[in-house]
Amino acid sequence: MLNLENIPPVFYQSVLPIAMLFAAERITLFRLARDPNGREWVRSKFWLHPNFISRCRYPMGFISVLLYQTGTWLYPTDPGNGWHHAGVICFAFWMITDITDGTIARRFQLGSPEGESIDPLSDKLLLFPPLLYFAYLDLIPIYLVLIFLFFDTIGTLSRFFIVNKAANLFGKAKTFLGTLTLVLITLQQIYYPGEVWNITIAMLVCSVFLSFCSMFLKVIPNYWYANLLSIMNLICGLIGIALVIFFHEIGFAFSLVFLGQFLDLFDGRAADRWGSTPKGELLDDLADGTNFGGTISLIIIAAFHYSIMGFILGLLHFVCTIYRLYRFIQNKRKDGVETGVKVFSGLPSPAAALISGSIALIETNNILKSVCIIAVSFLMISRLPYIHFGRVVLPAIPKLIQVMILTLIMMAVWVGFRPGNIQILYWTVFLVSCLYLILGYNWKRSRRVQEKTE
Repeated sequence: MLNLENIPPVFYQSVLPIAMLFAAERITLFRLARDPNGREWVRSKFWLHPNFISRCRYPMGFISVLLYQTGTWLYPTDPGNGWHHAGVICFAFWMITDITDGTIARRFQLGSPEGESIDPLSDKLLLFPPLLYFAYLDLIPIYLVLIFLFFDTIGTLSRFFIVNKAANLFGKAKTFLGTLTLVLITLQQIYYPGEVWNITIAMLVCSVFLSFCSMFLKVIPNYWYANLLSIMNLICGLIGIALVIFFHEIGFAFSLVFLGQFLDLFDGRAADRWGSTPKGELLDDLADGTNFGGTISLIIIAAFHYSIMGFILGLLHFVCTIYRLYRFIQNKRKDGVETGVKVFSGLPSPAAALISGSIALIETNNILKSVCIIAVSFLMISRLPYIHFGRVVLPAIPKLIQVMILTLIMMAVWVGFRPGNIQILYWTVFLVSCLYLILGYNWKRSRRVQEKTE
């Protein structure tokens, strides 16, 4: 018989109920979407129209806060009381409806220009009351919440004079991270009172940054989207280099490389969708060379305590990265390719950066580190075919799975940066990145080449 005493309360009191709500919502909608009668039934119900659901969310942020505060008034010494849980479940339910109305709009052909405006507004009215409430309780800095609110308000007002009113990628990511920030704060307050989780501040800072990007992207031409992502990747690389040279913060420098991976993941897709400037490709390669080449090379040198071997390995990684980027541009020009490619010749520099950077930071034998870094460097300049993760693998992953993976990554980073866990994080990054060496290899193309030679 299952003994609940052996299961953390956070699981069966919060995680499981919310997961069941989300699963029930997904299963129900997808079943209705597959059935013609189900689609007509949904379209006939005014209370299932995306705009109606969005408007219902308007007061729910305030109601969630009121429920949570009621628990504080009635049971000031019991952080795990029913009112607190009711506030959490209420917020979670209505945040799930933000996914619901988007799914209905797409799959049931109920989208409208009005919906593109009221849906982001309902998100803000749901998200900011809890953020302001927790800032009032001094759990998060009030100035960060106000800056967040300012950027978001400017972004909302910009919808009155821009053509494309739909939320962009940064806006969606900002909402997701802001929601995750609230989730972690409530879990900490209910189940781990007295602990300080610095990850919530870091996530709120990221949300503010994404909110600025979302606002900025609404008022600049679409063809600058890819350039902006490349510029941010370049900034990550420059800051990472400064952290290694002046402060010896190689762990934080590696985290900026990790952030640059996400930026690099989407700049190519942005260029494919909206185009870019004539020098956009060179800017992208400059950013990749700085972050994935320069920062990682310095991390390798510092991890080897500035020894001769460290300088040799760092220089090897940097030279191979630069040569690979140069060869990529030359091959595209030679073949007359103007768009992005789906198959690379040689191991992509982002994957090489993660593998070499993580193995350099792992506390293990220096010979093993050296062999791995040398092998990865030569894989970059090889002719082995590797598929493009952003253009081939990522689009094939359902958005729900993408959100789940992103959540797991954020939680893994949070756990990894807690005292004593940093080596676990480095090992995790290394092993997951090494999977790409096998799963990212284009076996079909290799077989075709082999058949032609035979």
